[in-house]
Amino acid sequence: MLPRRGFAMPSLVLTLALALIGGLSLNAQAVTNSNWVPTNWTGVVGGAPVPGDGLPLAPMPAPLLPLPPEVNPVIIYEPQTTCDPSLKPGTLRIERIIRSTYGGGQTIWIPRNCNVGGTSEHKEGRAVDWMVSVRDKQQRANAEAFLNWLLGPDQNGRPYGHALQLGVMYIGWHDRIWRGFGIERGWQELKGCFSKNDAKYDNYCHRNHIHISLTRLGATGLDPTGVPIQSDPLAPPPPEAPLDEPAMTEKPPAIAQPGPDEDLFMAIGAETGYQTLRGASLRPREIRTVLLESIPENATSALVSVTTRGANSQARLRVGLMSSRAARVSLRVPKSKANTSVVSVPVSSGTVQMSARKSSMQVRIDVLGYSLDNSIYPAIGSIPVTLHKGRVTPGEVITVKVRGVGSVPKKKKNVTAVILRVTTVGRGQEGRFAAYPVGGADLGTRSAPIPSSGRDTSVVIADIGREGLVALASSVPGKVIVEVVGYVKR
Repeated sequence: MLPRRGFAMPSLVLTLALALIGGLSLNAQAVTNSNWVPTNWTGVVGGAPVPGDGLPLAPMPAPLLPLPPEVNPVIIYEPQTTCDPSLKPGTLRIERIIRSTYGGGQTIWIPRNCNVGGTSEHKEGRAVDWMVSVRDKQQRANAEAFLNWLLGPDQNGRPYGHALQLGVMYIGWHDRIWRGFGIERGWQELKGCFSKNDAKYDNYCHRNHIHISLTRLGATGLDPTGVPIQSDPLAPPPPEAPLDEPAMTEKPPAIAQPGPDEDLFMAIGAETGYQTLRGASLRPREIRTVLLESIPENATSALVSVTTRGANSQARLRVGLMSSRAARVSLRVPKSKANTSVVSVPVSSGTVQMSARKSSMQVRIDVLGYSLDNSIYPAIGSIPVTLHKGRVTPGEVITVKVRGVGSVPKKKKNVTAVILRVTTVGRGQEGRFAAYPVGGADLGTRSAPIPSSGRDTSVVIADIGREGLVALASSVPGKVIVEVVGYVKR
């Protein structure tokens, strides 16, 4: 297919008013079952920081056989320098410890695709993300019990014994970071999170998961003496995860090159690309260059959902590359209200530029897809048409036909992906709802979050698979309404 000249102009913008799409994730507030209160505490403690009050009981893992007294482990900082996201024995051991103690249904991620984000030990298979939330009483109790075991004394009384034996390089949890290579510093503030209390920062501030990075020795599964780490022989053997539990350890990569598609546009569902932080609004006439971590460096354009809010007057936002008018789009920004637009914009080396006119504003960019061939794949809006409505259960895959629904063209040559508005209603567990092509794969992106309670509304896109079909799947029980609100033109 020959590249089309130029990039998306305003006529190609699919604008979705806040009233149409409901509460976007930018404004979503988590409904919780806890009385979580943020604090600015920092300090040295052999366990979890700022323990919660009134939490339910939670078990601790079985102790490890302690190291001999003469062995004194030293943890050093070893950042990711290569890419080998294969699962390592050390991270698999931590996964097994968590599952055997807190249940086989725990959500745990280890590897990460090489093209996603910056430096991360996930890309070397030596980092673990255990999805537990400070806003859920039982999950927080589990997290604190685990950290008290990990950072507490071992059976011989060695401080931080299990962490040293397992090679824990650092931990991110609950607005704070703990460093095995700087134990004397204790828990310290993580990335300015003490001032970021809104639920939208829960992932950024590690309030919805514990991150554990291991040293390279720790990733091998060997203790500092070179012997495989063994559990206490008197402890009962850990139960295996139920066979019907989804395999969550090998998280699908958030970005993948196009598969059997006949074009070079890749729909990824939805993934947070960038958002301004409190006190760092985009100012009038400022040109801000931002890295969209969800696209590869060789992408030439990205289909994004751009949400603006907080403007003190009617204004405009330019998105794309500011080098020429043909390489950017201009979006209307209403006063005070939140507004979302879906638009295709050019990118360079994984970055995009933004420039505000007439007012400062908050901006969030969610990446929905990208292209590799200098072509425009414009978003075409349509009147919402319900595609699926009802309860969903984990492991269930719902197949729906999308070509020919509403204004989506019936002919394959005229459409490459479908744009969906997904409203999720939680039933006690946080999770995600994904849409992906039949014959393709769920890429593991954020997609449509499912809250533990209440509802959330998101915009996601899916490539259209074999016979014009798309698969829908949920990681937790809940209810969903899936509507077609547009399509991506081939």
